[in-house]
Amino acid sequence: MNIRNPLQGPSDDPLAPEVLHRHACALIHSMRTMVLATQDHQGPWAAPVYYVYVEPSFCFFSSPNARHVQRTQPDDLVAAAIFADSDQWQEIQGLQMSGYLREISKRTDQLKSIGRFLARFPFAVPFLRPSKSESADVVPEVAEKVRIYAFTPQESYYVNNHLAFGKRLPVELRRRKK
Repeated sequence: MNIRNPLQGPSDDPLAPEVLHRHACALIHSMRTMVLATQDHQGPWAAPVYYVYVEPSFCFFSSPNARHVQRTQPDDLVAAAIFADSDQWQEIQGLQMSGYLREISKRTDQLKSIGRFLARFPFAVPFLRPSKSESADVVPEVAEKVRIYAFTPQESYYVNNHLAFGKRLPVELRRRKK
């Protein structure tokens, strides 16, 4: 019995660029955590962050004092990975990416990213709202301690053992203009 993947059309080549794009986007929208990997004079460093995808970037909140932010210069390439956890090796899938990390400074981009982030992670609202309370137990006062950043991939690879065991398949994450 041949079971078709629901992300494929009836005649789609499973390794065609548009099919890989659909698989990668489905993974991006179903996962919540991305691991950033940076390198500096102290060595390599990895940090997991919650993200929201606002094409063409993965947006996340972090402290400007965090090692993965503070030690990354604007021209430094960083790596990122998103993957689905699985008990079966056949089900391993993920994205491996390299690109650039920057603070989102343009107000309209900040508002768009923050809105999308809070829609996806409503539990973060109290952490991002400035506290009017004297008691730190009521509302955590982290709003002033975090900023929103964007990881923009320049190179992306989709890994899916179900489609091609042990292969990194290049994938374009940006939608093509019609």
